[in-house]
Amino acid sequence: MKIRDILEKNNDDLIIALTYLLNTKKNLLFLDQEKVLDKEIERQILKIQDKINEGYPLQYAIGKWNFYGLDLLVDKRALIPRYETEILVDLIIKDENNKKNILDIGTGSGAISLALSKNLKDSKILGVDISKEAIDLANENKIKLNINNVEFKESDIFSNINEKFDIIVSNPPYINKKDFENLDEKLSYEPKNALYGGEDGLCFYKEIIKNAKKFLNKNGKIYLEIGYDQKIPITNLLKEYGYKNVESFKDFNDFDRIVKACI
Repeated sequence: MKIRDILEKNNDDLIIALTYLLNTKKNLLFLDQEKVLDKEIERQILKIQDKINEGYPLQYAIGKWNFYGLDLLVDKRALIPRYETEILVDLIIKDENNKKNILDIGTGSGAISLALSKNLKDSKILGVDISKEAIDLANENKIKLNINNVEFKESDIFSNINEKFDIIVSNPPYINKKDFENLDEKLSYEPKNALYGGEDGLCFYKEIIKNAKKFLNKNGKIYLEIGYDQKIPITNLLKEYGYKNVESFKDFNDFDRIVKACI
């Protein structure tokens, strides 16, 4: 099998998968179409093709995905890292104030925690998740990437937390009941507890916002990724609990995607 044979299928997912397998860029595939794939790469691309045909999300079919420059292992144990979440990471990295200790709630694959740790080498990051399987995956990514200023442990939001932080960040489940019942079929492969945010989609935000102040240092901040239609209710929640300087930030599709506030 040659690279040309994959390109001629006109399947964008397969082409992306091949760039991962060959550790190359899409445009370079077209410049090297006559290259013969070795038998192991051919076996892997055919296996990925079968999974895609079965309905698997591309990221799970490949088994890894790039997030903020890091190639993360991804599978059904945790939510697939989204491009929009890179905006959240970028905002924290560019925050000029103290960020020595950061708590990442609902860490999943460890994407946010590991991206912050890689770029904030003087900071200490703690990523927590209620799912042991997700924590196992996050630790596998930590070892794979050889990042040491991060720790992962099981915790149901703040249940296993006994220290304070300069920043608390979270991309919690935020899909409401109505939208959850009409999910795209590919989302059915992702863990339900990483998607469903209760009747109104705000269940986890309410718990985090209500209790975060007890776990924040003086001048601490909270960063939350939100659903496209949740800016107003979450902003109101933050103000109700006395947070200050509430700001929102848009994603690449001009949806309100991040909310930031101070204590």
